[in-house]
Amino acid sequence: MSWEEPGSPQLSLSGFSSLASISSTAAPPARLPSLSLSIGTGGEDQQPGVSSDDGHKSVRAMKNRESALRSRARKRAYTQELEKEVRRLVEDNLKLKRQCKQLQSEIAALTAQQATSK
Repeated sequence: MSWEEPGSPQLSLSGFSSLASISSTAAPPARLPSLSLSIGTGGEDQQPGVSSDDGHKSVRAMKNRESALRSRARKRAYTQELEKEVRRLVEDNLKLKRQCKQLQSEIAALTAQQATSK
């Protein structure tokens, strides 16, 4: 039996033994047909015993999913750090604007005081 991803629905009907008993005149087939239907697995064949590549494909797919999860986590952390830095820079910018405004008013007051003292 092949490994299935948790949460992926699979319907497997094998044997069809009831079909052999329906037809009394026909001899039962030497090998009964098998039907396997997988939904939501990305279209990959996951029938057991097809080839050794299926095992490699499922391992590679699992590693790819894990890598994608790690990549998304790194991106999320990076985005959060950037957002935190943006907030800090906005606060610093506001602080510097207030300081600039205060210094401009002090310069204006000193130049006015210097002009009246002459």
